[in-house]
Amino acid sequence: MSKQNVPPFDPQEFSKWLVEGLKETLKYRLKQTLNKEKILELIQSKIPTRNQLLHHALKQSLIKLDFKFEPLKLGDAQFQLIRKKYHEVPAGHTVRRLVLIPGFGDTPSSWIPTFGFARRDLIKNFDELLILDFPGYSGFLSHHKMTPSMTVLLSVVKMVCESNPPTALIGHSLGGWLAAKVAQQLTRPIDQLVVIAPSGLTPESERQAFADFILNNQNVELDELIEKIVHEPKQYHYLMKEEFSRFYAQPEVREFIESVSQDQFVDPSHPFACKKLSVIWGERDSFVPANWIRHWVENYGAYTNAYVMKETAHLPQLESPKVLADVVMNALLDRPAPEGTGWKRVNTRVRDYQPSKNTASDAGNTKLIS
Repeated sequence: MSKQNVPPFDPQEFSKWLVEGLKETLKYRLKQTLNKEKILELIQSKIPTRNQLLHHALKQSLIKLDFKFEPLKLGDAQFQLIRKKYHEVPAGHTVRRLVLIPGFGDTPSSWIPTFGFARRDLIKNFDELLILDFPGYSGFLSHHKMTPSMTVLLSVVKMVCESNPPTALIGHSLGGWLAAKVAQQLTRPIDQLVVIAPSGLTPESERQAFADFILNNQNVELDELIEKIVHEPKQYHYLMKEEFSRFYAQPEVREFIESVSQDQFVDPSHPFACKKLSVIWGERDSFVPANWIRHWVENYGAYTNAYVMKETAHLPQLESPKVLADVVMNALLDRPAPEGTGWKRVNTRVRDYQPSKNTASDAGNTKLIS
């Protein structure tokens, strides 16, 4: 048999053949194992949203104004404290501290106009302002995963209040619920508790309907959702569209609502560890219905100051920040004025707060006063 001519071994050609083969194998495997939509979602998650860019710029501005951003961890959850000192307090003296707990999905930045209008009174009456920022909400930690646990939120609010004892504790919406519940557990009394459109003090017969209402908002059109939250929605559509769409799209919203247990609601049989309670509501609020103020009056009317903001719905810090600053300072400083521009102190007699036809599932407005 004649020998065939075999070409000499070429390392470069062999390397080229091996590399090309590996490339083809890798491409095949990637097509089988990777989902194109997931890859795009991953890429998009790394691109800052408009909200994140705005909060980054705002954070730099607040730092220049001597605001301090302090990370706060509870287990795997990342929270943040935003602190503004008005006065240096000598050692051994009590710090006059105002602590704010924002609401569900809210951002501390929405409260900056209100505290700006109240700045003179804040400097005169407080040494420090402290705001809690939640992960996954629309604030400075919007890029973090939302904490889907009521137990964790209550724990972090209690931890903040115990390590930074408030002179006055303010909570809005879910923040009002958290503030009120924690105020029933504090061993060190606070001077004042102010709750603004608070959920949490809800009869058992209405709790499931309210939970269903919140979850159903994940499926409604954005325009319809905004109409439930603000009195004049056209003014806020552009401002709120991206943030609310992103927030309510999170599966953790459902997980959070389902995490709430009956014992985490505010217990009307327990007093608050505070000297004075003030309740503030927007008369047009149908998100946390304005007629729910009656629950607070029925159980705590004896030492409660109640205020209603006119032509305002669930976000008074956006809709009427100057009016909100006025009514909050009136409540905190116990000024005798029964009424101001855009707000009114209302009687705390139970008969003035009879339930209306509006429920938590109604999209219409509730009006308490004329």
